[in-house]
Amino acid sequence: MAMFTDMALAEALTDRRLELIILPTEKCNFRCTYCYEDFANGRIAGKLVSGIKKLLDARVGTVHHITISWFGGEPLLAKDVILDVGSYAHDLCGSRGVSLLGAMTTNAYTLDRDLLSSLCAIRHSSYQITLDGDAEWHDKTRLLANRNGTFDRIWSNLLSYRSLEERFSISLRLHLHRENVESVRRLYQAILRNFGHDDRFGTYFHRISNLSGERGIPQSELSTDEYRKALAYVTGEKSPANVAADVNLSDYICYAAKPNSLLIRSDGRIGKCTVALDDPRNDIGTLHEDGTLAIDNEMARLWFHGYESMSEQSLGCPLSTLPPLKETPQWLGSTQVRLV
Repeated sequence: MAMFTDMALAEALTDRRLELIILPTEKCNFRCTYCYEDFANGRIAGKLVSGIKKLLDARVGTVHHITISWFGGEPLLAKDVILDVGSYAHDLCGSRGVSLLGAMTTNAYTLDRDLLSSLCAIRHSSYQITLDGDAEWHDKTRLLANRNGTFDRIWSNLLSYRSLEERFSISLRLHLHRENVESVRRLYQAILRNFGHDDRFGTYFHRISNLSGERGIPQSELSTDEYRKALAYVTGEKSPANVAADVNLSDYICYAAKPNSLLIRSDGRIGKCTVALDDPRNDIGTLHEDGTLAIDNEMARLWFHGYESMSEQSLGCPLSTLPPLKETPQWLGSTQVRLV
């Protein structure tokens, strides 16, 4: 049984916090070779945007903190939705004394300096941006839909952010696998040279393999021991435990295991996990235009099974130990509507 701090458990379970992970579109301008998404759903409808605002209206008086995390697809393909809902949340939370954090997982291809400044002005200040190495390797795997490379545009955007006066936090997620260790090592040195003295930028390493099964791009997953050795080699740290990486996470409870976190998909479905988009266990309800949420509580509870055992694996990634469905869910026509 893992040990979690009281603070980690309190933040996961309190009804005074609300985290909405919103997919304003599930389309993407990239075709990363390892991506698991099918891009079937498009842009969120206007009635669902109204529903999100009304949900915020209903909850702002009952919570102390709201986080809005934008995901996709590539969320900035619907940047007008982000600016619209983000500005609404900023004004609403400001008028009611509620803390707001806007966050985004973005490929940063269209996140230019002016757009970042506009987003920071509405308290959208936390970003995760992925790089697969320097241009040599990144442009093999993180490609535009037309198969052109993307590294130079993203790197240029990153360099431009340094001149901004606003406070923000950018986590550069560096994907690492057996074939790109040298490329990531070169990239890491470039990051230190260009951003090492700016505390608004940080790095986070993630072990990856080819999740899509696309042939022709070798991406072999490192064993845990190999991964730790690669981290030490890339960063020059004598102890890889000092490196911010997925292998070094402790006291971590996944957003999908938190009762106060909900995923809102572009078609209005409510889920828990941004990875299991095609898993029926991830369909726990729907958002209505009036801001109410129809939630199947039994489906939702599947994602909270880790609290029974306090299992590090189940709370760190509930999907990995998610109980199977006993039967096809019929929540759509039977559940009661309630505000969450």
